[in-house]
Amino acid sequence: MPPPTPSRWATVGVVLWVLVLTCGLLFGAGLDRRLFILGIAVLQLALIVGFVILRRPSGPLVTGGVAVFAAAGADLVVVYSDPFTPGNVIFILAGAFGLSVVGQLFRPGRRTDLSVSLGVNSYLAILALSLSAYLALLRHPGGLQALWVCVIAAGVAVLAARAVDLTIPNPRINRQVPRGAFGIVIGGMVGTAAAAYSGVLLDGPTPEKAALGGLVIGLVAVLGDLSIGFFHAGRRIAGDGMAPWPVRHGLGPLVALAIVAPLVYLLSVYYIVRGF
Repeated sequence: MPPPTPSRWATVGVVLWVLVLTCGLLFGAGLDRRLFILGIAVLQLALIVGFVILRRPSGPLVTGGVAVFAAAGADLVVVYSDPFTPGNVIFILAGAFGLSVVGQLFRPGRRTDLSVSLGVNSYLAILALSLSAYLALLRHPGGLQALWVCVIAAGVAVLAARAVDLTIPNPRINRQVPRGAFGIVIGGMVGTAAAAYSGVLLDGPTPEKAALGGLVIGLVAVLGDLSIGFFHAGRRIAGDGMAPWPVRHGLGPLVALAIVAPLVYLLSVYYIVRGF
């Protein structure tokens, strides 16, 4: 049977959580750099723990350890490498994949799900590593303004999608995923509009560039948030029960901000603030 529609209080809690995450990134980026690094590290750790609880992979210690290595390594590379290039992070990702292979080969238990475990490990490592892209963006001229525009686009898109679910929860995007189709569509449009307006208010990115960047980032953020619903549906269908409600409702927005981070960096450096 499909899961019930979340209660209004649960949806309101998610909306508030999205607001906290978005405002935290926006204000944190303008604070002392060490505080912002600490904040990103906390988000990475929360993402790793939440995803392991939700997905329940074989060998959770291996999965979590590999993701922690990827997140910490990427943060150190971004902060201390001079000059920084995105290619430097590829070596961290390769090392995380190597650790994942070794850890999965030597962990106790069955080996029949080895390929699935490697896929989950790699996906989580990439997600955790991706959040360091916000730190990398601040090392570029105009990066702070671009970060504000892009985070506003992503945060407002997810917030609008979740808020629409309060009033129009049906039709669902999928029978097993309790998310409204209207919220997904409206969220992407509202995120684009918010990015365009922030380009008017902020000194740096033009409204045209902010709107085009916000369109892509808003859609990716909404789909990243939605992906956790499909992960949880797969868990239910497999007979593993329901994940704890803080993870079930709160992990999606965190994944959304993580999955757009590399896109935010690339669009900002090579398009939004190019020549700024």
